[in-house]
Amino acid sequence: MATFSATVHQNVYLPRGESVVHAIVAFAAEEMERGAGAGGGPISDAVEVIVLDCSASMASPPAKLEGAQTATCKAIDRLRAGTWFAIVAGTSYARLVYPAQRFDQDSSAFGPSLARASATTRAAAKEAVMRIGANGGTAISSWLALTRRLFEAGPASLHHAILVADGKNESEEADELREELLRCRGKFQCDCLGIGTDWEPSELYSISDALLGSTDIIPHPDQMDAMFEAITERAMSKQLGAVELHLLTPVGGAVNFVKQVSPEVANLTQMVVMHQPYGPDGEWRTVQEPLPGRPLLSVYPTGAWAEGEEREYHVCLSVQPQEVGPHNEVRAARASLVVEGTVLSQAPVRALWTDDTERSTRINRAVAHFTGQEELASSIEQGLEARRAGDHRTATERLGRAAHLAFRTGNEPSTRLLERVVQIDDPERGIVRLREDVSTEDEMTLDTRSRRTVRLRKPPA
Repeated sequence: MATFSATVHQNVYLPRGESVVHAIVAFAAEEMERGAGAGGGPISDAVEVIVLDCSASMASPPAKLEGAQTATCKAIDRLRAGTWFAIVAGTSYARLVYPAQRFDQDSSAFGPSLARASATTRAAAKEAVMRIGANGGTAISSWLALTRRLFEAGPASLHHAILVADGKNESEEADELREELLRCRGKFQCDCLGIGTDWEPSELYSISDALLGSTDIIPHPDQMDAMFEAITERAMSKQLGAVELHLLTPVGGAVNFVKQVSPEVANLTQMVVMHQPYGPDGEWRTVQEPLPGRPLLSVYPTGAWAEGEEREYHVCLSVQPQEVGPHNEVRAARASLVVEGTVLSQAPVRALWTDDTERSTRINRAVAHFTGQEELASSIEQGLEARRAGDHRTATERLGRAAHLAFRTGNEPSTRLLERVVQIDDPERGIVRLREDVSTEDEMTLDTRSRRTVRLRKPPA
């Protein structure tokens, strides 16, 4: 059985007439019996696909492709015995490196296939990886399409991919990538790694955001081994897949937005699938637009979880204001984690109206902390964008705001990365000066890692 806890952090008191509720909903995977899923049944087999950029730019310098090959081999060694896996080489088209494509006699065509991790298949896969050469262009939609077909051909299970790229998606139109991402959504999770500084962060962000993953930078080839191994080990630690966040709101209520705010910022709002009771039988059905006068169940994907994992979500809700008084409390939402219809944990988000200004203006520490973390990420993004555009005034103001927020929330990793781009004169007041000798590597590292957040520190005794 899987055991989760749920905690809601909020100020339940609202001033008279107020209709907006903010809360941080924290879930923790406290226990997962290995070999058992949410309902006590067996965990499905895991499937891992490594997608390696093999375009011509990976040969310049040669250490780039060589490092990627070695790192891929080490990632293969980290696969759990019995894990289904495949290696894909990406250029202006996608090619299955290992295992060899199988021939489907019924359709008289070659189809994608998977291998099961063992000493024999690992050795064969590593041998195939070391024979890869670099040539051609970059068409990432074709890489994702083959990856999707591999997952569709495999067992229904924990689906995870690692996608590695070193350049821009120049061999296809942007619409092709967007359309393929729509087809991939919900089929697998994908973590992206950008090698060097010639890749476009927004392209990899679009992939990791749509596929519930993360994007990070590998500045130098000698750092590939550790990062490949860390991502693979993290993927192998997952034991429960396709976990959903359910928000049930009452009649007259609505969900304004949902954002994951820990361990990193990710906006889930647009990934919603809405359900409402319909007809005289009250059966719940999927709707495109919510109908007034009915409760609403909003479902958001959260991907796979590992034992001991903790995540926080910032939910913003609308409710119908009630009269002031202790007997007029309403449930603004019921937040639940669900797997295949099994509720793992749930907790209410509450609302109670008061004329007591001291109560209604009190700011919950967790809400304030993670709201600051969200603003920190957006301030860094805006500051770097202004800096690249030559707008030094806006860049200084936004990065100064980021330095203040990093100081206030205790985000020391972000402070260290900011110090590579600005001289922080007064972190408490957010006074900074732009550095002139900033490398592209330092700027991209700050950009890609700005979404990582830190947990709320316990108040001193």
